[in-house]
Amino acid sequence: MLLPVVAVLVSGALAIFSAERRIGWLHVVAKPLATILLLTVVGWPATPFARWVDAGIALSLAGDVALIWPGQTAFLVGLAAFLLAHLAYVMAFVGVAAWSPHVLVVAVVAIAVTAAVLRAIWAGAAGMHAPTVAYGLVISAMVIAASATVGNGGGGSFPVGPLAAGGAVLFYASDANLALNRFRRPIPHIAFWTLGVYWIGQLGIALAARGGWR
Repeated sequence: MLLPVVAVLVSGALAIFSAERRIGWLHVVAKPLATILLLTVVGWPATPFARWVDAGIALSLAGDVALIWPGQTAFLVGLAAFLLAHLAYVMAFVGVAAWSPHVLVVAVVAIAVTAAVLRAIWAGAAGMHAPTVAYGLVISAMVIAASATVGNGGGGSFPVGPLAAGGAVLFYASDANLALNRFRRPIPHIAFWTLGVYWIGQLGIALAARGGWR
């Protein structure tokens, strides 16, 4: 399992480096490669949970490729692909959820943070309010559903629930940074705060799919 994880981290680092230095050809190669390599972290999808995670990774790949290109159309395609990816992760998490009171706390926090982010980007996202609100609701649902996996033992050799929940939170943080950078104001070294956080989060989810709920 170590080699696939290292491969994702190396490819992700190259994608971040190429984004920061604006090395176009390297970015086009390394960015989708890092996401493709997440499938090797999951391994053969032997459970419904792993199959839904693979679907989420595949949809994330489509979003990654779309967001390589500039322009509003490419952004909307990427937004739609990632929205579907989050729905796939919701299906994965709900299928192994063990609901408990802490989920309500996570739900309140997630909704409050999403409302704050939407308020911060509202003026800059003029003309895109409907898709941004829809996206915010879906990614909030993903984080809430992921938090419910913490109460499930997972059946693996390590605590997979916290990996899934932590990965979902990092994925959320990456998307929030992307939205704030695009619609609020530019964030210095944004590639670290979007792509870097994104792949670490995706690794958490992929490792959870590999390690438990068999």
